[in-house]
Amino acid sequence: LLGIGTIVVNCLALNNYTNEGRMVCIFLISLGSLVFIISFFGCCGAIRESICLTWSYAVFLIILITGNAVLHFGYISHIDGESKARKDIDNAWNKTLNGTDEMTHIQNLFACCGKFNSTDYTNANLTIPDSCYPDRSAGNASVIYSDGCLDKLIAFYEAAEHWITIFSWATLSVEVVALVSACILAITFRNQQRRSRY
Repeated sequence: LLGIGTIVVNCLALNNYTNEGRMVCIFLISLGSLVFIISFFGCCGAIRESICLTWSYAVFLIILITGNAVLHFGYISHIDGESKARKDIDNAWNKTLNGTDEMTHIQNLFACCGKFNSTDYTNANLTIPDSCYPDRSAGNASVIYSDGCLDKLIAFYEAAEHWITIFSWATLSVEVVALVSACILAITFRNQQRRSRY
């Protein structure tokens, strides 16, 4: 269930991130697939009461826990949502200044306009794009998004960072509990086989 949940959540989140964020999502999808396959072997081992499969499951869990710990303490714990948001907005704004409308996707997604507000466009002698208007197609060009995209993106990244951290800790906890359970189960199967010989 944890593996399937990881795959589904990250597939849904895939389109909301830029290249670096997409790479993390793809990695987590791969990790979720791996967790699902390993868990399947664990289920088979438990159903068949196989000591070999159960210990194999425990070994794979140790590898997963090690990988998750490295990912958590080496990468996730060092994520800075605010600096990442500032970097992404600066990149998008610089591309917009160079003639590529990179801000449109962000403005449509977060209902915002410019880095700080719509005056960023007028100060740069640029035309305010349609993505800054909630409903320009209806002829209402006087209403414009008042919020800048930087604050919206910072809030979004910090919320994502918070939930990723919670999910990471939850995953580690579940894997540790599964490892302890697998070891107890394997020892129980071995003791049952020993007793059955007498």
